[in-house]
Amino acid sequence: MRIINAEQLGFSQEEIKQQLEQLDQGRTYQAQRLVYYPYIIFEFTIDRRRFFHPLKGYVGCTIDGVNKIGALADTFPELAKVEVSDQNIIALDLTFAEAKKIAEDFLYNSISARKKVITAPKLNLTKQELFYRPYWVVEGDVDLPSHFFITVDAVSGKFHPL
Repeated sequence: MRIINAEQLGFSQEEIKQQLEQLDQGRTYQAQRLVYYPYIIFEFTIDRRRFFHPLKGYVGCTIDGVNKIGALADTFPELAKVEVSDQNIIALDLTFAEAKKIAEDFLYNSISARKKVITAPKLNLTKQELFYRPYWVVEGDVDLPSHFFITVDAVSGKFHPL
């Protein structure tokens, strides 16, 4: 068992079952287990004082801890300490230094493309944190030979086939 920082569940096991069975009538679903997927979030300040394109403020970036892909983040997620079995935690596949480099590159590209600037502003790291997002592993058509699995984001309720 390990204590991790995780986003809070938005959907319980039973709610997932009910929602999927309501969406896809005639099939049965069972949320089998909850897994925790790693992300690293970074917050940077930008302060670029240029006459034509001044930029100032905060910018955030979340890095997928397995696929190493960046995404813009509007706010820091609300996290809570959760005790989780090691077998339900997906292993982080990069270091903070690697993730920071990916985040900076991602943000420089995003800022350059959106603001149409030639030189990227200086980013100053203000905050970084490893956190986990919960996902339900759900089996569909449990009693049939043609059963299948999907993952359901336990925070947002969005689902993805496996």
